[in-house]
Amino acid sequence: MPLILIKNNLKLMFRSKWILFMMIILPVVTIALLSNAFKGMMNISYSIDDFNVGYRISEGDANKNVMPSLQTICKDEGITLSEYPEGDITKLLQAEAVDVFIEFKDDHNFTIYRSNEKEAQAGIVESIFSGFFYQVNEANDLMTIGGQEAGTVPEQFTGKVKSEVLATDPVPSSTDYYGIIYIVYFAWCGMVSLVAVISSERKSAIQKRMQATHMPKISYYLGKFIPCSLAIFLEICSAWLLSVILFDIHWGKPGLSVIILLLISLAASTLGMILFQLFNSVAVSIVIGFIFTWVMGFFGGSFEAYRYLTLPKLFINSSPLYYINRTLVEYSTMGHSAYTGKCFLYLSVMIIVCGVIGIILMNRRMEEQ
Repeated sequence: MPLILIKNNLKLMFRSKWILFMMIILPVVTIALLSNAFKGMMNISYSIDDFNVGYRISEGDANKNVMPSLQTICKDEGITLSEYPEGDITKLLQAEAVDVFIEFKDDHNFTIYRSNEKEAQAGIVESIFSGFFYQVNEANDLMTIGGQEAGTVPEQFTGKVKSEVLATDPVPSSTDYYGIIYIVYFAWCGMVSLVAVISSERKSAIQKRMQATHMPKISYYLGKFIPCSLAIFLEICSAWLLSVILFDIHWGKPGLSVIILLLISLAASTLGMILFQLFNSVAVSIVIGFIFTWVMGFFGGSFEAYRYLTLPKLFINSSPLYYINRTLVEYSTMGHSAYTGKCFLYLSVMIIVCGVIGIILMNRRMEEQ
């Protein structure tokens, strides 16, 4: 293996200041901007403290008989349900005497009043009351058919409205999410490191000189593939460490995360080798590479958090960035990920397939020359 070729190509890549800026500084700047821009959307606490609900119901309303049962249900859920026969509803809400107010009307209808800050609480109350009265109405219908008195709640219907805490994936902060996502995104952009070598080779006709030395073609391929992979890995690790120091980004399982970043560096290099063999123009190769990265990032959660994507599942599953992003983010939030196997498999297959295609294309180009 031509170690001198690897060494010289690596030097060429590190001498390019604009590539170093793009791979080390630009990710940090992007993380700072996006994590701040989406801070309000992702840094949300979904836990709701106990709150108070007021209600008003006329004496002749049939629902008045079931209110004690409803108060018991609400109490079990941390909601204090109190009657306010008099008083202005708006003033009660403004004075924060209650968080939500319910006014019962004719025909078993009710209206919910809330302030702008109590949308979540109002949604919970609406769900409990709607579910409760749906079951009460069903019970009344059955009792009417059976000749019993409607308007009361039999014991078997009491306490039927219950809450259940579902196990959901924790939501990362915007800083952690974009701090991880954009290290991955710019690692894929690292294929641009080949520009420094390809431009120099084509300008000085290095490839023809190499052919005269009868160097094995695989050595010529590795002479660019290895330094490109090393350059991407070292540059993106520098951006990673810098972002952690500046923004205190939480990466879970650092060992596995480093291995994944290394595999991304290898995969990005093999993809770049294909693009620079397919097109004679360096600019076209760069544009196609960036378009590919952007599209895969669009489907994989680089711009909109993957948990909020509404794109067809087929497109999402086709993106390698989806598996990588999800794996690394879940390492940060949960300490493990069910997508680890798919992530490693996708990257490994991509490295092998793109590597073989790249070698074949390079051999053809050298034979044509």
